[in-house]
Amino acid sequence: MAPASPSVVAAPRRAAAPESRGETSSASPSTAEPPLRAAEPEPPVAEPEAEARVSDPAQRDRAAKARSSALREEAKTWTAATKLEFLRRRNVGDCQRCPLARTRNHIVFGVGNAEADLMFIGEAPGADEDRQGEPFVGRAGQLLNRWLEQLQLRREDVYIANVLKCRPPGNRDPRPEEVDKCSPFLQAQIRAIEPKVIVALGRHAGMLLSRREDMTLRAMRSTSRLSYDAGAPKDDPSARIKIPLVVTYHPAYVLRQEGDGRRVPDGRASPTELVMKDLERALAIVRGTGG
Repeated sequence: MAPASPSVVAAPRRAAAPESRGETSSASPSTAEPPLRAAEPEPPVAEPEAEARVSDPAQRDRAAKARSSALREEAKTWTAATKLEFLRRRNVGDCQRCPLARTRNHIVFGVGNAEADLMFIGEAPGADEDRQGEPFVGRAGQLLNRWLEQLQLRREDVYIANVLKCRPPGNRDPRPEEVDKCSPFLQAQIRAIEPKVIVALGRHAGMLLSRREDMTLRAMRSTSRLSYDAGAPKDDPSARIKIPLVVTYHPAYVLRQEGDGRRVPDGRASPTELVMKDLERALAIVRGTGG
């Protein structure tokens, strides 16, 4: 990658960690119950064999609480990549929490730098993503890559995910019950990465992340004070994490608008120009020079 110009983007704050789609971090987290925070999904973890033989429910409960407490302490030393890998393997696993499990080919977890300053979130995987198990790999993903290149960034510098981890049949809109089942995983990803800015790609992702279902995409784009509420740690409920949120057009929308030969009226910006303006604002927030 060519060196980034200071006028365009600051360098990522940390070196890229192994992406969590299929690579295991060098750290080896325990296989006991994971240290989950508020609103994160509880995993189906089996009791150790010795504990399973204990007939006293109260004794089993005390042992489980002791394991959980010990692992929460251990997790304080985990890297973001370790947390994501644990989430992918142990919490998401072969998720069967909603009917999308019956129609998917692959769970599309996420890809990129586990310690990225900038996180992109779309609505749901499409057909190409469902086949390959990675977000934004089709034509929309190629356009997203070009946008990143214009900002002197690579996919490896950011983190890319979707609200849903499985493709809705026919690329229909996500249903509320699907979002309810899947959004805790996204929240856990965001809390592990702790990006400085989140970019929501498309109106549906923007509404779900901002919880502003009353706003149009144009209104969300023009609002500078949107944020994503990532909740608070169980041990410190007052320490809520809110991350600046920038909403822009989905690459698929831009392809539809600009790929059919439509002309932009004189004096009006093209969808691509509007997207780049939004992304430059997101990077200004990362650098601390904008809001």
